[in-house]
Amino acid sequence: MKNRYIPFGYRLSEGVIVPHDREAEMVRLIFRQYISGESYSRIAAMLEKAGQPYSEGSRWNKNMVGRILQNRKYTGQDGYPKLVTEDEFRQSALLQQAKYTRKDIHTAPKITALKRKVFCGECGSPYERILDNRTGEKWKCKNTGCRPTTKITDTLLTGQIISLLNLAVENPQRIEIPDIVSRCHDLEITRLTNEINRELDKTDCDEEYARILIIARAAAQYESCTDSLLPQKAREIKAAFESRKLLTQFDAELFECAVDAVVIQPDGTVSLKLKNGQSLENRPERRAIPC
Repeated sequence: MKNRYIPFGYRLSEGVIVPHDREAEMVRLIFRQYISGESYSRIAAMLEKAGQPYSEGSRWNKNMVGRILQNRKYTGQDGYPKLVTEDEFRQSALLQQAKYTRKDIHTAPKITALKRKVFCGECGSPYERILDNRTGEKWKCKNTGCRPTTKITDTLLTGQIISLLNLAVENPQRIEIPDIVSRCHDLEITRLTNEINRELDKTDCDEEYARILIIARAAAQYESCTDSLLPQKAREIKAAFESRKLLTQFDAELFECAVDAVVIQPDGTVSLKLKNGQSLENRPERRAIPC
């Protein structure tokens, strides 16, 4: 059985990731067909008609095709065997960006949902949406000192978000239910408590300084407390993913329920920080490699 954390096109051989002959050729075909002008949907239909399954029990759809076209690992990144050239990947990315500059009648709901939650993976600053009459909409880092600044269109951004959400829709067991673990006594809280007591014991107590210390201790106590709501949040998120079928468009309700932040990396790849503190990304970090 294929390990679900290994991207389509690869397989494990004696603990080493190598190209999967049939799937690797399908990846190359997808890039060639898209560069030649075919759409996600037509490529998916072509693969279905040819009887080439995505995986056992899974039919091809345009989101699967999009995920493959947006996965830079196929160029040899992160130590994966190269299946396509940098030039092919770049041509594909440029075509996607050019297509996604078209007006989208469903823009308003998703823009409202995204505006507060998109951040730069390089410096942590918020991303802002810019409208340009010549080139269409773009998202870019608000930090003018962040270089290089990755610009991304609405649809390219939401396309990656949809692909990531579909990972959890397909496999809700990905959602981790955290345990509640009490943290050890915090030394900073002890220090602030002692400082407060010393100040209050003074005959000439500085009430303003004591108030500042009390606020600082309250903040430290809040930070040291485990969020007891996280398991409940995780269960709610998991239930929301379990109730969905594979997404074909941006689901603002699911996004608001599950996602705390969207993080854009310098290479244009996107990851999601979920409200249970978990990250959702197209990386096989928890891949189980046999001994």
